[in-house]
Amino acid sequence: MIIYTHMTCSLAFKKHLSCSHSIFIMHKVVEYFVSNSSTVYLCSLDITKAFDKVNHYALFLKLMDRQTPIAFMRILTYWYGNCSAIVKWNLCISSCISLICGVRQGGVLSPILFAVYINDLIVKLVKANLGCCMGSLCICCLFYADDIILLAGSLHNLQLMLDIYAILK
Repeated sequence: MIIYTHMTCSLAFKKHLSCSHSIFIMHKVVEYFVSNSSTVYLCSLDITKAFDKVNHYALFLKLMDRQTPIAFMRILTYWYGNCSAIVKWNLCISSCISLICGVRQGGVLSPILFAVYINDLIVKLVKANLGCCMGSLCICCLFYADDIILLAGSLHNLQLMLDIYAILK
């Protein structure tokens, strides 16, 4: 009996890691499949403006599901409930507008909040068991910030992974 270890790599926002680490892992998976006369199918996805599209209410629900302390939740709901912006274009200044979604670009907590927000996708991809298996290791996706690479051993499995992505998007 083989016990499969599922792996998804999220290498973004971690000290001493970069997108080159994701590329290295992807290269090793492709190399393994090619050396075993198999085909590997990849799909690269870029979640455009990902940080800007985080739904605050959905994020708060996910944080509550993780039993985030109430004091921290109060701070976040106050902080994000009172976000606003003013647009300046040439010499014109807009009125104040409320920001109803998004996490702050460059914010210390933003990468963590985004990881919590997108975790459901990672879990569903891993549970679907559609990735590239190399012995007892199965790799289904690589994440770097808002870039995702899906890896599958067949076009059918890749399409199923894309369907999961589309549902959760």
